[in-house]
Amino acid sequence: MNDSPPLSNRHKQNNKGDCLCPEDLSHQVALFSELFLTKHLLDRVPGVTLVLNRERQIVFANTPFRRLAKWPDGESLAGRRIGDVLGCHVARNAVSGCESGEACESCGALEAALNGFNGDDAVRECTLTQQDGAECQSLTLRIWSSVLHYEGRDFIVLSGVDISHERRRLALEHIFFHDIMNLVGSINGFAELMEIDQTVDPLEVGRLIRQASQRVIEEIDTQRVLLAVEKGDWSMAACVVGSRDVLHDVVQLYASHDVARDRRIEIADNAVNCHCVTDVTLLRRILGNMVKNALEATPTGGTVTLGTAVSGDELHFWVHNPATIPVAHRQRIFQRDFSTKGAGRGLGTYSMKLLSEYLNGNVSYESAQGSGTRFVLKLPEMRQRGFLSSQ
Repeated sequence: MNDSPPLSNRHKQNNKGDCLCPEDLSHQVALFSELFLTKHLLDRVPGVTLVLNRERQIVFANTPFRRLAKWPDGESLAGRRIGDVLGCHVARNAVSGCESGEACESCGALEAALNGFNGDDAVRECTLTQQDGAECQSLTLRIWSSVLHYEGRDFIVLSGVDISHERRRLALEHIFFHDIMNLVGSINGFAELMEIDQTVDPLEVGRLIRQASQRVIEEIDTQRVLLAVEKGDWSMAACVVGSRDVLHDVVQLYASHDVARDRRIEIADNAVNCHCVTDVTLLRRILGNMVKNALEATPTGGTVTLGTAVSGDELHFWVHNPATIPVAHRQRIFQRDFSTKGAGRGLGTYSMKLLSEYLNGNVSYESAQGSGTRFVLKLPEMRQRGFLSSQ
């Protein structure tokens, strides 16, 4: 049994000293910078290697880490924290940088460091969004930690490898099975409806089952396309679609899904009806994940609302639910594998973001107490490209 205090408590306990004074920090840095092994051998291993002091400040970083962080040659890393160096979006938005934000408590790198200082060698995965100006990319590191007693002081050694490509490939596979299960769940719901409600029109339900089955075929074909995208050999299968037609398809698909039981799905009265050119299969997958996540967050008797709007040259698809996302989770909501629903979850919101990139679009959200949560897919410059027209 692990008797270590909770991560949040250990974070506060270890944060009392905050940062070393410049003289002590310089002394610690000198302990490693003057050794042949750290200056030469560790710079030649393929993975990243860091040495942190008890305040979790960097006292040594090898060349692979500096390259991963795109850190300028000749500029010291001494005294900095990992998230600040890697450009973590959570650290950027926190008042005092890395480790000071509410979302930092779920950071794998911080957890690995704290476990190491408590004598527990640990392996953790750390997923963060690197923000470089307007450009963002997901980075996942697998990190090993162990304590090092040297010159009468305790240090933590973190070794890591960049597994972003591996995790992205696995995520695409997981998203595929995740979305296929959503569709199959709808087909199962339609079949159950015929069994329990003798008043339904079997021809109508049969038509819905056929449509859902067609969606399964489209999803399988889309997965083939996405694998081609990973190889750089793909172009968008664009076609003309009506915005309200897409909403209607998604509502029909999820109306009989298990997650919709005792909940309502509606299309907003003010949803605009217009034509656009896009990949409708990817569009349905994104909106389907929005709806499923919204239904899971909606209490019994609640309503999930879908809509569309035009803003300048952009076409917006949105999904609203009455629940509120906790503040501590908001900065990580689109991170791969981040979920409040347990292990193996966290694909729905990540897949929205990932798949929207293939449409040259962007997914965002707003959440506030009293007004609920709204996810929005923005498809840009539709009018400029001649893709947007009112019906």
